[in-house]
Amino acid sequence: MISKASSILGSAQSINYIMKEEKNSYELCRNDLIGEKGTELLAEMREVQKMNNLCKKNTFSIVLSPSNDAKHSPKILREFAEKHLENLGLKDNQYIAYVHQNTKATHIHIIANRINDKGKALNDSYIGFKAQHSAESIAKEYGLTSAKDVRKERKMEVDFDKSIIKEIKSNIYKAHNQSVLNSRNRRFDEYIQQMYDKGFIVKPTINKGGKLQGFRIKDKQSDLDFKASEIHKNCSIKTMAEKGVHFENITFQIPIENNAKLVQKEEERKEQIKTEKQEIREVERVENRSYRTKR
Repeated sequence: MISKASSILGSAQSINYIMKEEKNSYELCRNDLIGEKGTELLAEMREVQKMNNLCKKNTFSIVLSPSNDAKHSPKILREFAEKHLENLGLKDNQYIAYVHQNTKATHIHIIANRINDKGKALNDSYIGFKAQHSAESIAKEYGLTSAKDVRKERKMEVDFDKSIIKEIKSNIYKAHNQSVLNSRNRRFDEYIQQMYDKGFIVKPTINKGGKLQGFRIKDKQSDLDFKASEIHKNCSIKTMAEKGVHFENITFQIPIENNAKLVQKEEERKEQIKTEKQEIREVERVENRSYRTKR
């Protein structure tokens, strides 16, 4: 059993995504929510989130994937989800969970409110690590873990990550092609807005000379972002220009004084990545030390 979790801004798109019928999905459970559409469910969550204006990433996106060696009934899957939410301190918060059966590994998607009914935000430090620890605990409780299973789960985790990332990249590339075609005046800023409306944030990479070197694309639902070239070779400034997208006054030679915010955001992004890497190294260090102690 494996799990991934991250704090996100939350959106109607992210809720609609887990409810997609083409994912061969069905609702597993929910708490303190009555809406049927993503916009309705988000509005209910936003009412609670108004009590805490300081927390920006006020929603949790969680994926729980049990072992696919056995077929689990909806009742058992619900137990897994509820125990997982309890372990993470979210059992009383608003949440909705859906099962996806469109891949070899049946998995549970959960969108949960990070803010409780008293306006307090759950600490999201090491939330991904905590989610995986919870998944391992549940697996042991249900007798799903053995030395052999651990080896299988590590391989499944890699395959699971690849499957999710491949799907996200495919969705981004589809949106990219649509946005290139739908930009009315074929301008790069219109392309950025088109992508944003589809659930993706385009982040131009501006050097200190004020020149556009490329751009990254962030999936708002998963909070993952990629270099444009990682999505597809056609997601490049050169290819977009060949297809008629205009970059005048926006790209190659933008006055640096007009782009101070973009440069600042790029520096902040680099600093965030550096911090995240340090946190990961610290988690690995603690985990390795714990393992050596047990031995």
